[in-house]
Amino acid sequence: MSKEEISLFDDQKFETDHKKFELKAIGDDGHLIKSKERVQHHGEVFTPKWMVKKMLSEPAIQEKLHDLHATFFEPSAGEGAFLKEILHQKLNYVDQISNKTTWKSNALWSLMSIYAIELLEDNLARSKEAMINIFVNHYQAFMQKSLSSKTDVYKSAKYVINLNIVQGNTLTYKNDDGKLITFSNWIPSGSKVEREIFTFKSLLNNSDVDDVDANEGQLSLFDDLENSDDTSKQKTIITKVFRMG
Repeated sequence: MSKEEISLFDDQKFETDHKKFELKAIGDDGHLIKSKERVQHHGEVFTPKWMVKKMLSEPAIQEKLHDLHATFFEPSAGEGAFLKEILHQKLNYVDQISNKTTWKSNALWSLMSIYAIELLEDNLARSKEAMINIFVNHYQAFMQKSLSSKTDVYKSAKYVINLNIVQGNTLTYKNDDGKLITFSNWIPSGSKVEREIFTFKSLLNNSDVDDVDANEGQLSLFDDLENSDDTSKQKTIITKVFRMG
């Protein structure tokens, strides 16, 4: 399959009760906004599918999508247009390289590599729900059995999503509570995973980190998250990572 033929994740294949995670406006009228007010107040315009496809079909990006630990960062997640497609393509790769023994850990490593910030709470909730739905359906298709929300792997997936996909303002480095945005760096440590907590602000290597205009240009959808001085470290088996909470 050529890069131009790479297909997007199809939401409708995995819908049960009603449509979710649409890239268009409410309904199916072809618009890419929810309301003029949201555009005026927040600059909210959703990414069309053709643009998602074009960006993710680039050879350099495809190479990263075939690397369990290559990180992706979305500074303004919206409803998860890029997040769900990145996860879907990463899990497609996991499906190809895994057996039933290794799938869970490989899938969680892929999930741990995806980070995002979103200002609006409703968008944030939809992004997170989209990601867990994709994870569950890949699991069920691969394992040929349902995934209960009571299982360790489900709890771990939810835990990782909640830590990696967070509410905040990319330009101020803070969330609505006025606290610095924090992320978790998930580091392989033998058969376990080590969690290193760091602030988003610490990733920006400017001499004057409070200069918003200077830092804005450094943010890229596919920037690798760099290591920073840690404030806390924890270690556990990857399928039981939810116990760190």
